[in-house]
Amino acid sequence: MTFAAAYEEPPRVWGVGRVVVGETIVPWSVSEADIDDETDVAAEFLRELGLHEDELVLLVSYLSQTIHVAPFERAAGVVGALYSSADASRFDAFRTASLVRQLTPSVVFGVDDAVLDGFDDLERDPAEVFATVRTVVASGITAQARLAAAGVPAGVWLRLGPINAVAPPGEAELRYDATRWQVDEDDGELLVTNLVERLTPSNRFATGVRGKVTAAGRIAL
Repeated sequence: MTFAAAYEEPPRVWGVGRVVVGETIVPWSVSEADIDDETDVAAEFLRELGLHEDELVLLVSYLSQTIHVAPFERAAGVVGALYSSADASRFDAFRTASLVRQLTPSVVFGVDDAVLDGFDDLERDPAEVFATVRTVVASGITAQARLAAAGVPAGVWLRLGPINAVAPPGEAELRYDATRWQVDEDDGELLVTNLVERLTPSNRFATGVRGKVTAAGRIAL
């Protein structure tokens, strides 16, 4: 191996994130190529959620979710839009509300139970916070149900093992990219297999998520 090959070529690993399976955290390495490819998928999701050129999406997430969120950050640029970020935590909920007021995003993506708990602490009504937002997407079905109870129809974002699955508001089934991933069921648990090259391969990876594959590219929880 030459000096250049050892020290000048970029590493294959873009980053190491984590995949959560029940109570277990699985370290998950991804490459630049992985992120680039998933950016194409995320761009389609953002278009389906109604994000247009010159608009803004507010991404609410944790640093530990970077391998799932980075494609959406890049995808905003693919769509011709901008993005801003807030931490998906109870104590940063004020920032989510403040950024919605200041930046008037068209899409807010990733509102979880912790953020909604923070709104409760602040005595902020989610319907009032998101009154100007065209599309709200919850992180998980419990947060989606809480938003619905507050009068905010929301879609849902699910991190299904290493992949993203998204349902727009008003749709019960979540979508994933069936050209890149295969999702199977085993006694009600969803298993993931990569169909294109990934730095970390998946062969019927048990996600810990219970659901049903209703069609290629669609699942119901």
